[in-house]
Amino acid sequence: MKVRLATQEDRDFLLQWDHHLPPKQLAEKLRCGQIYILEDEAAARQGWLRYGLFWDEIPFMNLLWVMDGHRGEGWGRALVERWEADCRDAGYDRVMTSTQSNEDSQHFYRHLGYVDTGALLQSGEPLEIILAKEL
Repeated sequence: MKVRLATQEDRDFLLQWDHHLPPKQLAEKLRCGQIYILEDEAAARQGWLRYGLFWDEIPFMNLLWVMDGHRGEGWGRALVERWEADCRDAGYDRVMTSTQSNEDSQHFYRHLGYVDTGALLQSGEPLEIILAKEL
């Protein structure tokens, strides 16, 4: 597997699979280098990680996705570890993410060293758990 920064060549793939981001914001994320692509040995895209900045100063992972068939094999960990290393190299000392309380991903993040740091409750939605990790 290979983790790399997304390029304009990944635009159509991301538009097809990431339905949470309008095309204009996707273009900005690509321009700013805030999306990572996960590829298998055949260079086929198998996942991605997208982030932004919480309070304009803390890297916040907005989305981590690994395609069916590759979950539970360390692919998500590879994406997160590359992102964390790049954040550390850029001078950040902390990263954050969130997950809903009814999602199993909360256990994945805790296993990677993330700790619960807060929560958000929106009407009609499960509790959103905010997690952080010191780099």
